[in-house]
Amino acid sequence: MSTRTRIVLGSVILIFAIGIFISAIAPLREGIKKSDKTMTASATSSVFPINVNTADEKTLEMLPGIGPSKARAIVDYRKKTGPFVSLEDLLKVPGIGPSTLNRFSGFITGVSTVSSNGEEKKININTATAKEIENLPSIGKIKAREIVSYRELHGPFHNPEDLKKVSGIGSKTIQKIKDLIEF
Repeated sequence: MSTRTRIVLGSVILIFAIGIFISAIAPLREGIKKSDKTMTASATSSVFPINVNTADEKTLEMLPGIGPSKARAIVDYRKKTGPFVSLEDLLKVPGIGPSTLNRFSGFITGVSTVSSNGEEKKININTATAKEIENLPSIGKIKAREIVSYRELHGPFHNPEDLKKVSGIGSKTIQKIKDLIEF
């Protein structure tokens, strides 16, 4: 067999081997892509909703329409004026208009809900779910669960001061939420 024939035969075998290798790798690569998407979806669902009253800049950047400068503006505004009480408070942040707010409003918590006529709905602390209660300023998931647990064990709250009986709730928190709750 001549050298030229060996080179051609070797090239054909090499090309054939590369083809087999690529066809064997393709399903593996597809599986990796699918698992990456699954991991991203599960990571995303564990991040949202984001509490705009407690989140840092990096976390706020995960919101649709919020980049580094808007995230910094949200944190700066919050430090300067205190917690956001309603969605409309976010419109006071430089760089956030109605269209930006609409893009991320479904991904946040920490603000009270607003009725269709623009008035704030008060949350009935004796009937609300933990998920509803955690939207109040300075109340996160843990305090909301503690409020519900306390209510289930000891009965309904009668006034804002009764909330002091719940671990982690003091006068400052009550000041922030008293106009947003009812009994």
